[in-house]
Amino acid sequence: GTHNEKVLLREIGRLETSLRQAGDREILCFLHYPPLYQGYYCPEILRLLREYKVKQCYYGHLHGYTHRRAFEGMREKTEYALIAADYVAFQPVKICN
Repeated sequence: GTHNEKVLLREIGRLETSLRQAGDREILCFLHYPPLYQGYYCPEILRLLREYKVKQCYYGHLHGYTHRRAFEGMREKTEYALIAADYVAFQPVKICN
């Protein structure tokens, strides 16, 4: 409904503001909700990741049996990884050197 659309637009605006602030640096993106997974994708967020040339996108939110819905790997020029605590067995995930 209207409330959900309002929240989505607000979050997309916040994400774009953050991505813009990165300038020409390599961009890693951390999201609570996955921008894509089995049976779902968010075109507004995927557009921003593409437009700002995000190299890696890490996300959580999928837990338990929903782990199997996760998309991990490359799509276009962004690598996606699920790093929900229970998915990674509560172990830290090294994301850069």
